[in-house]
Amino acid sequence: MEVSVMYTAIQFPGLGGYVPGVLQRLATESQVSKLLAEVDRAARGYGVEPVSAALTDRDGPDIEELAVTPTRLHLASLVTGLVLYGEMVANGRPGDVLLGHSTGELTALAAAGALSVYDATCALGEREVALAEGDFAGGLTALRISARRADHLCGAVGGLWLRPSLFNAPQQTVVSGSVEELHRLEKAARSLGIQATRLLVAYPHHNPMLAGAARRVAEKTVHYRLDLPRIRVFSPLLGRLVQSVEDVRWIIDRHLTEPVRYMEALRALHGDLGVSAFFEAGPRPLLTQYAVECLPPGAELVGPPPGDPDGRDILEVLLSAGSADAAAPPFVRTSAPAAQQVRPVQAAAPASPAVPAPPVEPRSGLPERDRLVDELRRVFADALGYPEEVFTEDAHLEADLGIASVKKTDLLVELLDRYDLPTPPAELRLRDYNTLPKLADLMVLLAAEEADGPVGVMA
Repeated sequence: MEVSVMYTAIQFPGLGGYVPGVLQRLATESQVSKLLAEVDRAARGYGVEPVSAALTDRDGPDIEELAVTPTRLHLASLVTGLVLYGEMVANGRPGDVLLGHSTGELTALAAAGALSVYDATCALGEREVALAEGDFAGGLTALRISARRADHLCGAVGGLWLRPSLFNAPQQTVVSGSVEELHRLEKAARSLGIQATRLLVAYPHHNPMLAGAARRVAEKTVHYRLDLPRIRVFSPLLGRLVQSVEDVRWIIDRHLTEPVRYMEALRALHGDLGVSAFFEAGPRPLLTQYAVECLPPGAELVGPPPGDPDGRDILEVLLSAGSADAAAPPFVRTSAPAAQQVRPVQAAAPASPAVPAPPVEPRSGLPERDRLVDELRRVFADALGYPEEVFTEDAHLEADLGIASVKKTDLLVELLDRYDLPTPPAELRLRDYNTLPKLADLMVLLAAEEADGPVGVMA
């Protein structure tokens, strides 16, 4: 008789893995408070304010504000992942293999005991010092196209450093480059109808341009004590399982310059290693969204719930998924890919969500503002599988509801097309429009600009 073995992967997000106050209730536990104190102590050596304050205060800084101090934002993601995973281990759910995205690889290595929490904190501190001291101005732009098309587009635009660097999903490729190169890329992409979203970073991560910073990190971390992981770790940077202490060292030394092949990692774990369930140890369903697009219908995908989750709420979902007494299966797929949902965890649908669209109205048919906000609420809820009531007037689409900036752009572009509105100017910072009322205001501004000429859209 053939025996089927079910393996589980635990995913750790990188930069976007932060929600204010997510650890507020968990922070009273002794192991959590010790971990927070250890990270704060290490961070002080780099002049970084305590990350514990942001993670235990529900009114703490939002993700854009915290990103002003990149080290603190990276540490918030590190700590959140380690705390959630520690609680999973304590409850007998350690998983079979760990998987991190970008700086989430350091979280995975620390969770597996390959390097200490203190050293993982210091590695992130050294990284930001090295970046700040060099001439590395640049960034990342997410394109809603395949890796092959992104590579062709980069070649057509041209540039010494411009290249695809993060391969997240079949139709999401993130390009790194200098500020000027990304500006030209975004202009070319929009002229071709390709959605291009600048991400909230100031450096071209996962790009050879950062080789000098990577060398400094390698020099400053050479004394760290490294060990073999106590649990399997799959590295998207390596493209395989971590098999030696030398692999751990390689990841630390090269994580600034090597590309992140996350889609390949997900598919290798599922197709080659038999991993059938993917849990996300983070505050927002970022990696779960990628998995929805990358993996076949049989995969079980579990991530944090929508809204503004608390750590205990996230753990309730992660620990109950797959158990006999779970209230509902954690993942439900229908025959229509756009209707894919994670229950009780919600994940974004693939690139072309089947949003029920009314007949296209002329520009003059743009609803008045309150009705427009209601329409935005329905569109976002239908596309993402969220209940409409979570889309409150002040709900931050990314920080509170876990909606990836690329997905927000997808839905906005669809609405602009529906009302035949112009594309926002390249210099507009879409991340400033982070609630449904703000998106409605943007649509009204664009309608006025189309009718009367430029109206000074905020850059």
